[in-house]
Amino acid sequence: MWLSVRSYGRVALPPAQQRWLSRHCGDANRLAWTRPIRRRQAPLHPFLDLLNRPAGGEAYWGGPLLLDPVRDWPIRHFRGEQPIDRPLEALLPGGEPPHRLAGRQFWCGPLAFHFGHQIADFGSRLLLASLDPRGGELLWYPWKAAQHWSELKPWQRTLLWYLNPGGKPHRIATGPLIAEELVVWPQQARMRAVPTAAHLEALSWCERRLTSQGVLEAVYVSRSRFASCTSADTLLGAFAAEAVLEQLLRERGVRVIHPECLPLEQQLQIYKDAQLLIVAEGSAQHGLELLGYHRQKVVVLLCRRPQKPGMALPLQARFPRLQVVEAVQQLWFAQAGVSWNGLALLDWHAVAEALNPWLAAPLSDADLANLERAGRQQLRALSEAGVALQQLLKGP
Repeated sequence: MWLSVRSYGRVALPPAQQRWLSRHCGDANRLAWTRPIRRRQAPLHPFLDLLNRPAGGEAYWGGPLLLDPVRDWPIRHFRGEQPIDRPLEALLPGGEPPHRLAGRQFWCGPLAFHFGHQIADFGSRLLLASLDPRGGELLWYPWKAAQHWSELKPWQRTLLWYLNPGGKPHRIATGPLIAEELVVWPQQARMRAVPTAAHLEALSWCERRLTSQGVLEAVYVSRSRFASCTSADTLLGAFAAEAVLEQLLRERGVRVIHPECLPLEQQLQIYKDAQLLIVAEGSAQHGLELLGYHRQKVVVLLCRRPQKPGMALPLQARFPRLQVVEAVQQLWFAQAGVSWNGLALLDWHAVAEALNPWLAAPLSDADLANLERAGRQQLRALSEAGVALQQLLKGP
């Protein structure tokens, strides 16, 4: 199996990119992130809460027990440079007795319902575990997701196939466990942090599983069908007038895709083949994090909300020519909702300044006026539809 995996080949990162990763890594002990730990008779507990901070719950609560905080730090779950989990130190009393699991298990993490978080937050232990020359199973705990392989969503099955070039079997567990042997690789990619060089290089194995359909010059990755933001039910986070922007880009020869309508494998192939990717900020952008290093690919990210420090690092590590366009002038969201599900009004002159060098014909002043007018009309239509809005950012 290992020789078969090696036959896929591997693209080594150039020294300049290795140095860039080192400069942007906040942890001085960088080598530790590419060294797994191994535990005998390791207890694990299903997740008690996940992705629930907005409602006052936990971001990450479950998985392997943290019995030795110093030795077992790779078990912790990080965003940026800080752990954000609530570690369990003992199996809950009075609960289901743990099942003893023979053989070697590789801890992969939660198998969640959320596309973006599954890739960017929870999926990065899998790849190096798959490529580990030791045999074993890839262990998951589901959270609001199917408990059997056949019941997983198509994108979940594709993701677990794509990041498993070593072909190890997956195990989806549902109850407390005592694993005879548990191998835990540290997170290889974290939100608001650079991935490890080992992870980026290993992604080249995965990319070779994709079948190219030929070079694509320019692609726009839209959010408009997923979050049309025309009613309370569809106010899921976007920038206004996106449908008008789509039409303007189509007129200039840009292919527009709606990723939620495409199989994940096809999304990845498009991202790999495109020379220019214009991306509306959202969960779909994390699909780009399944690619490795692409020095020449141009990626323009159109933000729909203010960016936190480090949010661009995962894409910058893969695409050095990334441009992050922060042009939000106003941000409105439902009074009972959360700000990241709001509707943003953009400074279209700033957007045009970023896009025009790459378009066959520049966006004109008339186009920009049309975009601004359409955005304000969309905002008015939400109010007229009875959506009570509050403003987070105020601009012209």
